[in-house]
Amino acid sequence: MEEKKERFLDGILRELCEEMDITLEKLSNDWVLQLSKDGKVRHITRNHFDINPHSSSEIADDKYATYEVLKSQKVPVIEHTILFNPAKMSRYVTEDGIWDTVAEEFSKHKCLVVKPNRGCEGKGIELCYTKKELEIAIEKLFQYNSTISICPYYSIETEYRTFYLNGQVHLIYGKNKPVVVGNGQATMDELVTQLHLPDKKVVKENLEKIDMTYIPKQNEVVEISWKHNLSGGSIPKVLEKGELYEKIENLSIRAGKAINMNFATIDIVQTVDGKLYVMEVNAGVFATIFSQLTENGYEMVKDIYRKALIAMFNNKKDEI
Repeated sequence: MEEKKERFLDGILRELCEEMDITLEKLSNDWVLQLSKDGKVRHITRNHFDINPHSSSEIADDKYATYEVLKSQKVPVIEHTILFNPAKMSRYVTEDGIWDTVAEEFSKHKCLVVKPNRGCEGKGIELCYTKKELEIAIEKLFQYNSTISICPYYSIETEYRTFYLNGQVHLIYGKNKPVVVGNGQATMDELVTQLHLPDKKVVKENLEKIDMTYIPKQNEVVEISWKHNLSGGSIPKVLEKGELYEKIENLSIRAGKAINMNFATIDIVQTVDGKLYVMEVNAGVFATIFSQLTENGYEMVKDIYRKALIAMFNNKKDEI
């Protein structure tokens, strides 16, 4: 029988547990990691650490709920409108249905982003310029989702990921969208091959929308995708301390405290006009691709996970 490949998080936690004298057990077909030390027992499921209140994690995992909570506390956040699947969530849908709301939002913004209300890595997210594209995207997502969100399109300069732990930000990196620069001779297929993009479904979906036979002109810049996800080929760059770092740090801390998160990654975008908005909060903290593409990235991520384990075991819930 072929040996099961160890997940990135499992490997890094195995190293940390050995270094920190923590007993590590894998339960429920490796879905649950049970950590024990000094009579205390903690758990990690997938990329969710036993450190956040359950309600906070539920809010963070729901894009629309995150938007509503942050908006209620006046934290700058990308606007979301929720759509309930009429076939699965009919009790939340009025007799007028959902299409009046969709039409109103499209008329207001002229271009909309459609996304699963729960999800990650840019999966299932579509940018729609026409009503037809919008209807196709919504119907496609409703095949597998009970709720989806529609958002105005924001012209984003850079997307930043912040690592938030107990009221502090420990790392910020920006994501630069994958692009090719034409030389007047090579086709898109030849230029894209040189990028060595990840072998991911989202990459294949992005490339399907591009004419790979097109030959970009000399110095012509062509985006592979409008999304900033690392899984789609974006390149991470650690943000150095400075004025921008402080602004993003402060916004991340405001968002984390608003949702009562203890450990999360909080994504913040900077638009072309320099404004900052929270895009989403992720209760599951993962950084596999970042660690692979960034110099010393593995040690940076390992240090953050080390701090998270210390915080988990310092939690006073055993005394309650």
